[in-house]
Amino acid sequence: MKLSEYIKSYFQRVGWLLPSVNLISVGIAVALIQNSPFSPKEKILLYFATIGVLYLVNYVSFIFFLTKKILPGEEVRGKMMKRYRKGDDRMQSYLFPLPIEDDHYEIYGRTLTYNPIGGDFYNFLTDPQGNYWIGIGDSVGHGYLAGLFSMMIFQKMSLFVRSDSTPYETIERINEDLLKRTQLNPTINQSLYATFLLIKADQQGNVQHSGLHPSFVVYSKSSGTNRIVETDGKFISTTMNSSLKSGPETSGFRLESGDIVFCFTDGLYEQKNNGNHYFGEGLFRFLEDVPKNDLRKIADSLFAEILKHTGGRIQDDMTILMIRKK
Repeated sequence: MKLSEYIKSYFQRVGWLLPSVNLISVGIAVALIQNSPFSPKEKILLYFATIGVLYLVNYVSFIFFLTKKILPGEEVRGKMMKRYRKGDDRMQSYLFPLPIEDDHYEIYGRTLTYNPIGGDFYNFLTDPQGNYWIGIGDSVGHGYLAGLFSMMIFQKMSLFVRSDSTPYETIERINEDLLKRTQLNPTINQSLYATFLLIKADQQGNVQHSGLHPSFVVYSKSSGTNRIVETDGKFISTTMNSSLKSGPETSGFRLESGDIVFCFTDGLYEQKNNGNHYFGEGLFRFLEDVPKNDLRKIADSLFAEILKHTGGRIQDDMTILMIRKK
């Protein structure tokens, strides 16, 4: 770093403290010297001495700053705050689909990423037969590499969805394409993977789902209750699926009018507060209590509740995706 950059960094760090101390010191020195019994010549010498002392103090403090002998607490706090960010919604604004509301479903998603480019993603679309395909995922890590991996899955979901396919078969096609891509491009990090839940819903409310991802919640309007649905299937990965136990390829259930599916990434319930406590069960209590008439308001209220819990900052990407049967 150039000296000018160190000086700029120094003044950014100390802010108004240094000018204020210098101004107060000069004011006190002037008052004392003016009221002293010294001769004019002696007073001039004292003024020069005062200026020299102030210069020396400022110079020494800057040298100590360069060697990090002072302001260590500020240095530590700065490093800690890098883990806690206010979040970014540009991926949602530029990439993710706009809400759907038609005669059959209302679908709404909301995401806030730790970095401008994050690992969380969601997608939804319809096939030629009128089936609704909804996906939500979370690629390991933060930053551009996780974001690129997520966008690959986002793109492949759109390409491989077919009217006669199941969610399991679509995930298989995505993994097969990833394997081919990795074989052709050995520089691709094979340790990358994503949790991914893929849902297929017909116009009558019959739902199929597959993929390993955090459990989701289904709200029944008729009973006013929530139930947790566990996921099963495969990761999006070339290496993570070989050790998995075989389970049902695709599971299913039926949605009645007014029922809602709440899907989310682990960042929603793993956000911590200053006491290192997770939001955790607060998510499920929130889903129990929140009014269910407006999906957008549900997302806004949930994110506000989480940011209140964390003090306005997040430590991971967080996403919610909601599907209401009309």
